[in-house]
Amino acid sequence: MRLRGILLWVALGLAGCVPAGSYRNSDSVISSKAVLDIPRMSGDWAIVGYFPTPFEADCETIDLLIALASLERTCRTAAAPSRHDQAPLRALDVGRFETTLDGVGPTALWVLWVDEGYRTAVIGEPQGRFGWVINRDATIPMDRWVAAQRILDFNGYDPAALVRLGH
Repeated sequence: MRLRGILLWVALGLAGCVPAGSYRNSDSVISSKAVLDIPRMSGDWAIVGYFPTPFEADCETIDLLIALASLERTCRTAAAPSRHDQAPLRALDVGRFETTLDGVGPTALWVLWVDEGYRTAVIGEPQGRFGWVINRDATIPMDRWVAAQRILDFNGYDPAALVRLGH
């Protein structure tokens, strides 16, 4: 009985580390990419993994276009018309941006990791309300998928909550 009570207190304490509506432990350190080539980061991407927000609900594919000053997402579903949002993207620092996303609102958008060839990247926010694994096409190789999950885990995200698209 005493052990069960201790375990309950531990579980409640751990649950307190993740704010409501967050996929990230706010006590964990999070860092953006220190060196980022913005022109190489620009262009068409597919969101191949995400932490759910209302925008992504029921998406079968999510296309992402990153331009120097804007961000566009398109969600395609079989049952409903596609959803689209577009927002200005303002650079704050290296690897750190500010935008407004449907389903999240005003937010910081941080590039947490990008592979050497700019084929796969991980994007998140310090509050942990969303996060994406993006890839240049809808099919991500297993080694980069595993690397992306490790980056999310390292930055305090719960990789078990990550929804994967485009196996």
